[in-house]
Amino acid sequence: MNIKLTLGERLKDLRVERNLKLEALAEQTGLSKSALSKYESDDVTDLSIYAVTTLAEFYGVTTDYLLGVTENKKRPDAVLSDLHLSDGAVDAQRQGCGESTDADHLPCA
Repeated sequence: MNIKLTLGERLKDLRVERNLKLEALAEQTGLSKSALSKYESDDVTDLSIYAVTTLAEFYGVTTDYLLGVTENKKRPDAVLSDLHLSDGAVDAQRQGCGESTDADHLPCA
């Protein structure tokens, strides 16, 4: 059986993994300690999009993960420009090069 964590449980787990106290998290995110405490205790009646996106960005996870839509913390796809690849590497990726599973055969040489 798959038991999904609540938003509060996910937030607290992420904070504890980083050994952060609520005070430090509040300072680093600009969100109030009382709001963060409410979010972690699932006492949420007015969670703003700003708070969700701020926390997701701070923790390096997706908003979908925080909200329980997915169990994947990271986006499955990366934007090529975020990878800081050379122009040749970007062109190769766009052409589908390097997708071979055969270690002895590298297409698009």
